Amino acid sequence: MRALQSCYDVVMDCRLMYYRQAGIAQYARRLLRALAAQGELRFRLWALLDRRDRNVAWLPANVGVVRTITPAHHRYESLLLPLELMARGRFQSQCTILHSPDFITCHGRFRKVITIHDLYFMEHPEAMSADGLRYYRRVRWSARRADQVIAVSDFTRAEVLRLMPELSPAKVSVIHEAPDDPPAVVAADLPAGLPTRYVLFVGTLEPRKNLATLLRALARLPADVQLVIVGEAGWGDLALGALADALGVTARVTFTGRLADQQLDAVYRRARMLAMPSLAEGFGLPVLEAMSRGVPVVCSAAGALPEVAGNAALFHPPTDDAALAGHLWSLWQDDARHAEFSRRGRVRAAQFSWARAAEQTLAVYRAALGM
Repeated sequence: MRALQSCYDVVMDCRLMYYRQAGIAQYARRLLRALAAQGELRFRLWALLDRRDRNVAWLPANVGVVRTITPAHHRYESLLLPLELMARGRFQSQCTILHSPDFITCHGRFRKVITIHDLYFMEHPEAMSADGLRYYRRVRWSARRADQVIAVSDFTRAEVLRLMPELSPAKVSVIHEAPDDPPAVVAADLPAGLPTRYVLFVGTLEPRKNLATLLRALARLPADVQLVIVGEAGWGDLALGALADALGVTARVTFTGRLADQQLDAVYRRARMLAMPSLAEGFGLPVLEAMSRGVPVVCSAAGALPEVAGNAALFHPPTDDAALAGHLWSLWQDDARHAEFSRRGRVRAAQFSWARAAEQTLAVYRAALGM
């Protein structure tokens, strides 16, 4: 047991926020806010930001800022980042924790906690860009070096231990994500061209999100069924426009790009249902975001989605567009069924909270420090 200090520094690596706001960046932002709300006086919280990132309005008042020259995903980040932290003096001891929410930690004498969201790329390298593979292939090294590992689902924890059997199970903890509380005021400025009734998809546009299956399912449905796709482009040429043309559904698909939080909330609320046909998910936060707003969910039975959705969603095999179309149609035209899954979804979403995630994360920090 280590001698107890009066205060420990926890540095959350938020550098990725300079490049993107969704996905892992959103996870880090929400978790840090929840940690700050805990008011744990023995931990001094810091946000590690890219030196060019001037967006600090989201930071709680009790979170300090550390700026770094080394950008996220830099080739030599594991060597340069600890040098920058140690140059600041207070972050070079084992009374400091560096929490890396984007899988990869670095060298340095400080304690290390990492979050692993999924490991699909380890067995399916084709599902990730070459640059992504270059960076994330270090996850095994990172997990070995970390004092504690957070997995965002039981499914992800099982994958971590299956693919990295050298890790001690006691070192890997499951901490679920959660939906944010919906804003009290619904945004009035909706994206241009938004239909009045639609199936919604939310996520980064990349191969494993399996949007081709969703477009094929749409083509099986009557012409009044519309699809709205929300999210920023990821990587890879998905040729979604060409596929939509070939299927004859171009006029029924609206791409909005990434939306600000209040606009996204309004788009969720107006949706008839959410579709999430992913080939793999380590968690699947849009499922809970939709459910918390009473929007029924149709999703694939892949990865952690059954764990997250429980009995509150309709499931389909990932590449079965006929099964997906059947579920979409049942919720589109059957109001009683729609109401039942809306009710189930609200109940399910209420079982997840960022406050609980923060409490569990603080316990992981204590374990990393040997407290």
